[in-house]
Amino acid sequence: MMPIGMALLSSLMFALTFVFVRVGVKTASTATALWVTLFINVVFLWGWSLLAHGWQFEHWWQWRYFFLSGVFAPLLGRLFQFQGMAKLGANITTPLTLTHPVITVLLAILFLDEHVSRRGLVGGLLVVAGSVLVGMQGGQSATRSLRSVSRVYLMLPLLASVCYGISIVFRKIGIDLGSDAVTAAAVTCTSSWLFATLHVVATGSARQIRCSRRELGFFVLAGIFSGLGPVLLYAALQRESLVVIAPLGATTPLFVLLVSYLFIRADEIFTPLVIAGTVATVTGVILVTAYGLA
Repeated sequence: MMPIGMALLSSLMFALTFVFVRVGVKTASTATALWVTLFINVVFLWGWSLLAHGWQFEHWWQWRYFFLSGVFAPLLGRLFQFQGMAKLGANITTPLTLTHPVITVLLAILFLDEHVSRRGLVGGLLVVAGSVLVGMQGGQSATRSLRSVSRVYLMLPLLASVCYGISIVFRKIGIDLGSDAVTAAAVTCTSSWLFATLHVVATGSARQIRCSRRELGFFVLAGIFSGLGPVLLYAALQRESLVVIAPLGATTPLFVLLVSYLFIRADEIFTPLVIAGTVATVTGVILVTAYGLA
C-alpha cells in the first residue's frame, strides 16, 4: 500500500501546483510561471539533496536517465501540451494528453520485461478512462470545435502523451540503478530548467520573465509542491513496478477538481461525468492496488 499511497500523493502535489499557479497568476505569462517554478524546484531539491545525502557529483553518470527524463517531461511534454491548448482548447487537449500511462505500460512490457495481471490491466485502464472523463469536464471553459481547426493539431497532445510516457520509463530505469529519490528529482528538474533557460535566452524573451511579489509567493509554493511530486513518484517507483505506478499518475485532474472545489469554490464541479470518472478512477486504483502484479 505504501507505494500506491506515494503515487497518489505525488498526483496531489502536482494538482496543488496547478491550483497555486492558476490562483496566483494575474499578469505573468505561462513562460514565467514555468521558468520560475522550475527554478524553485532546482533550488529546493538540490538544497534538500545536499543536506540529506551530501556531495554526490562524482556519481553524475548514473544520473543520465534522469537528465533524459527531464528533456521529455516536463519540458517537451508541457511544450506540446501548451501548444495543443492554444490550437485546440483544453477540452480536447487534456483527455488526449492523459493517455500517457498507456504509453508507459506498453513500453514497460516491451522493453523492461514487466508483467501485469488482467485485473491489474483493467484497473489501469479504468484509472485512465476516469481521468479522461474528469479532464474533459475540467477543460470545458476553453471549448473549441475540431471543425474550426486542422486535425493535424491533434498530433500536439498525442506527442505530449508520448513524451510523458517515455519520461517515466527513463525515470524507472534510472531509479533502479540505486539513486535516491530526492537527487533523482533534482536532476530531472535541473534538466528541464536548463533547456527552458536556453530557450528563453535563444528567443530573446528573457525580459518577459517577470512577475509581481504576490505572484512570486504563489510560484514559490507551486515550486515546492511540484518539487515534492517527483520525489514521491521516484520513491514509489523504488518500491513497485512501473505498470502499477504509471496509471496512478493520471489521477491529477481528479485532485485538481477536488482542490479547486475546496479552496476556490469552482462552480458545478460535480457533473454526472465527473462522478462517473471519479468512480471509475477509484475502482481502478483499488484493482491496481490489489491485482497490479501478475
